[in-house]
Amino acid sequence: AELDALQSQINPHFLYNTLEVIRGQAIMYGIKDIEVMTKALSNLFRYSISNNGNMVPFSCELKNIDNYLKIQQCRFNNRIKKIEDIDSDTLDCKIPKLLIQPLVENAIYHGLEQKLGKGILMLKAYRTEERLIIHVIDDGLGIEEKKLYTINETLRKGIASEKLKKSGMRIGIANVNERIRLAFGEEYGLRLYSTENIGTDVEIILPIWNK
Repeated sequence: AELDALQSQINPHFLYNTLEVIRGQAIMYGIKDIEVMTKALSNLFRYSISNNGNMVPFSCELKNIDNYLKIQQCRFNNRIKKIEDIDSDTLDCKIPKLLIQPLVENAIYHGLEQKLGKGILMLKAYRTEERLIIHVIDDGLGIEEKKLYTINETLRKGIASEKLKKSGMRIGIANVNERIRLAFGEEYGLRLYSTENIGTDVEIILPIWNK
């Protein structure tokens, strides 16, 4: 077990160092896009393998999203505009690590990527006495009404992710919902609101967790 643990640290360390070498070459040759993308990818990778527990401050997740979006902005030539409406009293709330990035990725690939022209990605968060509410909103293609109903019913029932492809569920959404329900209970999780050609709002409902 100790040998396996040591080996598991070698490959990530090598990859991280390799990304830094690529970034150094990009700086040397003045290739700004590659420098920015490589630095952002290094930060993403370092965050994903960091040993800071399963629960992290919401502010750390937001920084991780910033790095992810830097890569996507290079890919999409800055045609995605990010808007934040984050209440300050949510920043220290603990949430499961790497919870938000799959939902942002889903919004881009299923909502904004195929949209003509520029798109908007909005992150919104506020808290009540007992709950933290986070929204990932895009003004992309949206979801057809019947399919939206099926997705929400599947999320509500907490069907295991391996069974979700038949329902047309996006696996990232399913996995995030399962993680939340397993960690906190069935009263928490995701709900989607969407209109075709208008956009999609993924609502994340979590307990207030400051432990």
